[in-house]
Amino acid sequence: MKSVFTKVLFLSALILGTGSVAQAQFRQSIYLNLGLPTGGIASSVSTPHAIPLTYTEICKDARIGFGGGYRASYRFDVGTGEVAPFAQVDLFWNTINGDLSDEYTQARAEHTPAYFNVPIQVGVTYLYDEQWNDVTPFGEFGLGTDILMISSEGPCTLTDALGNQTTSPKYAYKLNSKFSFSLGAGAYFGRHFSAGIYYYWMGKHTIEYTDKTLDRLPVAEQTAYNTGNVETRTVGTLALRLGFHF
Repeated sequence: MKSVFTKVLFLSALILGTGSVAQAQFRQSIYLNLGLPTGGIASSVSTPHAIPLTYTEICKDARIGFGGGYRASYRFDVGTGEVAPFAQVDLFWNTINGDLSDEYTQARAEHTPAYFNVPIQVGVTYLYDEQWNDVTPFGEFGLGTDILMISSEGPCTLTDALGNQTTSPKYAYKLNSKFSFSLGAGAYFGRHFSAGIYYYWMGKHTIEYTDKTLDRLPVAEQTAYNTGNVETRTVGTLALRLGFHF
């Protein structure tokens, strides 16, 4: 994880440092993101299942996500268009689907889980310089790392078949970082607005409890976690991104 961050930060510094030399071409952008989750994060939770989901079923059944992003870039002319190296950070926030959310409400959960992905990337955009009524098409790709954050779930009030009630522990999950890439295409409409369709591959993430969570679990549950199969989730997003450039 540290080596990936080091490479991303180094490339970001290189891009931004070079951009500072060419002030006239330096650009900053803010994005609004709308993302349809793909992969394991969008798969259905097994039936039957229990609430809280715990590490065996968490990070599934994600709804369409929302978020934003920031990008710093600079442009230079290559004769047949413009090339714009960039460094950027994005956020995609996904809640769980409505039926699962209702189950947490019925269980009087203090915390209902949500999923946050933060891809940090460097990349390059190619802009075709022949404009059609101020419309400039572009294509781009980026490489970097994605940070997956799963918010806490529980504690929940559980009722067994005899009507007895117990309170589940609160489950918290470690941050996880994996390689990511993105591909996108779209168009600039004038100088200050763009719209594009993107695909983000955000990695195959390992699902792990925090140390504090493990400490408060019953012994039987700790044993099952420590001796069970490692749980992973693939994370992807098909995104619409609206950009505002200045």
